[in-house]
Amino acid sequence: MAFRPPAPTPDVVPLSGVLSALSFALDLTEGQPMGHTLRACLIAMELGERLGLPLAQRRDLYYAALLKDVGCSSNAARVFSLFGADDRAMKSARMRVDWSQYFRAVFFGLAQAAPGASWGERAKRIASLAQQGPGVAAELVRLRCERGSQIVLTLGMGPAAARAVRALDEHWDGHGHPDGLAGDAIPLEARILGLAQTLEVFTMRGGPQAGLQVLRERAGRWFDPVVVDASRGLEPNLLAWMNHDTAELHAAVREAEPGGAALLATHRTVDRVAEAFASVVDAKSPFTGAHSLRTAQIAVSVAQTLGWDAAAIADLRRAALLHDLGKLAVPNRILDKPTALTAPEWEVMRLHAFHTERILGHIDGFEGFAFAAAAHHERLDGSGYCRGLRGVQIPTLAQVLAVADVYDALSAERPYRGPMAPADALALMHRDRGTGLEPFMLDALRSCTLGGCTRNAIDDASREAA
Repeated sequence: MAFRPPAPTPDVVPLSGVLSALSFALDLTEGQPMGHTLRACLIAMELGERLGLPLAQRRDLYYAALLKDVGCSSNAARVFSLFGADDRAMKSARMRVDWSQYFRAVFFGLAQAAPGASWGERAKRIASLAQQGPGVAAELVRLRCERGSQIVLTLGMGPAAARAVRALDEHWDGHGHPDGLAGDAIPLEARILGLAQTLEVFTMRGGPQAGLQVLRERAGRWFDPVVVDASRGLEPNLLAWMNHDTAELHAAVREAEPGGAALLATHRTVDRVAEAFASVVDAKSPFTGAHSLRTAQIAVSVAQTLGWDAAAIADLRRAALLHDLGKLAVPNRILDKPTALTAPEWEVMRLHAFHTERILGHIDGFEGFAFAAAAHHERLDGSGYCRGLRGVQIPTLAQVLAVADVYDALSAERPYRGPMAPADALALMHRDRGTGLEPFMLDALRSCTLGGCTRNAIDDASREAA
């Protein structure tokens, strides 16, 4: 079978371009409109300039801003289990609640717990939350902040950026989380970022004046009064950033990189970023485990069996790591549902492929790569999603991803069934031979499996993820 690769990815790309594009996925996980992170970054960089931060500190602030929510998926399943509600809606709503005000926090819990359930079920949920007490909020913040700071260090952004991400939800008066830091004990970068993200949320909801009013009300409690003072007169900037579309925001953030010289990412750096964001995707649900990493290992084994060259295999691995990026937009009430999805729920699930392509397509030179990575649910007979491609319209890379993705999904535990044995998974996949899945790819997968390489790849991936 002839191999039809997508357009090759560039050898070097600006790291800011990669991270700012991937930040759209983090926005979706947090229940924020795409562009939230980039607007918060622009606010933070303007404040850093006004406060006279030196270049090195502004660079730390810049990359911390782009990665501020990189730990966000680690508490999604816990939020769902606690509240029985859409984790994305919960996260979005909590950004607008002053948790230091006890009665407001209680009302928030009452309003959000188990929506749509009977009053009896909601009462049980609320009683459980009350029994666990205020430590629940600290636990949720700790999960995301600790995981986020670890990823920032893994990506080589340095300890200052990692500390800023960890302290993002600390408050000036010491009533924040996860460590209860107060005043100057909170890193300045974190003080700026915490204010910037709150200002962005309230500005997008009610306009610049509403956003700045919230800062004034919380000065000395949530926020450093000096940083609040530095935000005076930001109305024109906020109004402009509110009206930017995602492409304009992406460009503005790249131009705002401190020092006038972009940090460039080689293929090796892009690989590290892809691995980190694969772990973000997989952390969203306890049932996905190391799915992205295992799918990448299986896809590589299939491509090696087919005789692909090293460059094509490297692109395939990156695509496999990021193929489910759009699942960060899917609520855990759907991802973790133990029964069949309803038609509306299934439509939400299907949209994850669209989100994957949309996010990856913002990286310059990755457009073909984005198209192929997102096409892993297309079928040869045209019955797949999200474009309904058929036959030769489906990139070869996507056809390899399809067999790897299906094989790992069948071989892993899911909320509605246990894992299937390899032989049973292959037999089930064989039913789609030539109609859904490409026969050449299925034969290569079977060869790998019978030879033991796929099983070893899964085991290696699981150990690496652990």
